[in-house]
Amino acid sequence: MSSIHAHALTLSPLFSDHMVLQRDKPVRIWGEGQANQQVTVSLLDKHYRTDVGADGRWQINLPAHAKAGPFTLTVSADDIKTINDVYFGEVWIASGQSNMEWKLKGDVVGNEKEIASAHHPLIRFFDVPDTLAATKQTHLPPSHWQLASPDSVGYFSAVAWFFARKLQAQEQVAVGIIESNWGGTPAESWIDIETVAKTAGYEAQSAKVKVRHDWPEVLAANTKQIEQKWQRINDLQGALSVGAANIEYDDSSWQTIDLPNKSPLHHFVWLRRDFTLPALPSSPIMLSFGDIVQNAFIFVNGQHIATENWEDSSSIHQIPLDLLKKGNNIIVLRVNSDWDNQVLVGKNNKIWLSINGKKTDIAQHWRMSNNIEPPMPKVMNYAFTPSFLYNAMIYPLLPYTAQGVIWYQGESNVNKQVYYHTLFSNLISNWRDQAQAPDMPFIFVQLAAYLPQQDLQPDSAWAYLRDAQRQTLDVPHTGMAVAIDVGEADNVHPKQKRQVGERLWRQAASKVYGLPIIPSGPDFTRLDVKAHQGIVHFNQGSKLSTVDNQTLQGFIIAGQDKVFRVAQTHIEGETVVVSHPEISQPVAVRYAWADNPRANLINSEKLPAVPFRSDTWAAEQVSAK
Repeated sequence: MSSIHAHALTLSPLFSDHMVLQRDKPVRIWGEGQANQQVTVSLLDKHYRTDVGADGRWQINLPAHAKAGPFTLTVSADDIKTINDVYFGEVWIASGQSNMEWKLKGDVVGNEKEIASAHHPLIRFFDVPDTLAATKQTHLPPSHWQLASPDSVGYFSAVAWFFARKLQAQEQVAVGIIESNWGGTPAESWIDIETVAKTAGYEAQSAKVKVRHDWPEVLAANTKQIEQKWQRINDLQGALSVGAANIEYDDSSWQTIDLPNKSPLHHFVWLRRDFTLPALPSSPIMLSFGDIVQNAFIFVNGQHIATENWEDSSSIHQIPLDLLKKGNNIIVLRVNSDWDNQVLVGKNNKIWLSINGKKTDIAQHWRMSNNIEPPMPKVMNYAFTPSFLYNAMIYPLLPYTAQGVIWYQGESNVNKQVYYHTLFSNLISNWRDQAQAPDMPFIFVQLAAYLPQQDLQPDSAWAYLRDAQRQTLDVPHTGMAVAIDVGEADNVHPKQKRQVGERLWRQAASKVYGLPIIPSGPDFTRLDVKAHQGIVHFNQGSKLSTVDNQTLQGFIIAGQDKVFRVAQTHIEGETVVVSHPEISQPVAVRYAWADNPRANLINSEKLPAVPFRSDTWAAEQVSAK
């Protein structure tokens, strides 16, 4: 509905029961209505009025108010809308890609205890549904505020939850978290098209977006394909109807493969494998694959035992005793990937059955077919398109007054790390402009370690992306939470979400709320060179030590030749001394500079040192020895 034709009083879904308004700042209430009609907003015995404009839109600016609540807010014109259980408290926007989106109920360390104890009605979450648009939207898609409880909190962003828990406990106010995130998405999707178009590295991509005028038709057709895709992915009965889960199904013509598959499979993949039980076990059998990318129905002897999706980063399931029989049994998988149609099943040494406590490897001799169902419907991932998420999930959100933003993103920009510093800085400025809040705090997570561990990798794209994030601290009112120590070599979604959320809070506590708290681990300030040694200085460098009480690791150094070597290191007070027998005069030092570095320096708070470099050399200029 175009706003110029609006007649009925309309509000953003943000203005709904249980909402939190930002304390101590002017806040905006806005909506649509009949042109020239008077609108009244009433709360806490005060009334504020304005007229609907000729374009059908209205906005009322409320003065700053201290923490308060609960109270009722009403908006009246030709209709009266009543919003209950409203508080003035702290509002933060939680945005980014899958590591911010990752739900507490997913594979998160300690989540069961956290969910069970989540009786915190003063913490409220508003989740913006995934949506995209080629033009700026005036309304968010329908959603609502949810109070934190054991029934709801599992569906909240885990990182944002741990941040909110610390914030609420410290400030003793209502906390509202507005989630606006989408897994796998690059930063350019979250920025206004005019801003992206002026960013180096994105000119051509943005021009293609701007020149096309049939986006509504393109997106509508793609949406139909997406709906069909998801209907088929989630259709358990449809999967059963093809018969391939049945014990007696004839798979003799299927291809034989071993798992994990080295090359991706495509479309709707069926896998079958027999196993023999000389006698029935005394306890349920455990079935493991390690991981399945991405969605799976798992059957044993024709019965469905489990469903997996992208949030399941490990795959271990119990097979009930009553499904098993003496002699031949069969495991059947129906697998697909909703993300990129590339199916990967299993991890090395993690594909097994555990029978009476004894593991049996079942990685070999699987039968496979991907042609017994029609192919996966072809869809385009327009969530990667510059500005499309900004238009639908940020532009209509940012009039809502917030204290700040927490952001966890960057994995999808590693392949263009050289542009990320400017791109990310522009994103922050873009959001602040739209929010009319030039000093709005923006606190972000530096990417965690990922991929196989390495000691010497000076050209690491992941390390350069982390450095681009660190450079963005030059933008005023920003802070960075370090996550280098919680990463996993084979999992881009670290399970240690508590540390990340609480480190975001540390940054906010220090830089937004003015608490006397050390915000991070040791942070490089300068390199002094004395003879053949480099002396590395830090902020937050009190009581330097190693997290594992082992030899200090993670430093590499280079001379004028730009050839990096693993440094010999030792701690002296609040500095680290680095050297190498083949380098007479160090010129550059880097720390935790690899996709997944071995790095163990911490400070008095046991916080990990911030990955850094003292040089400005590009990846193609350096080498290792």
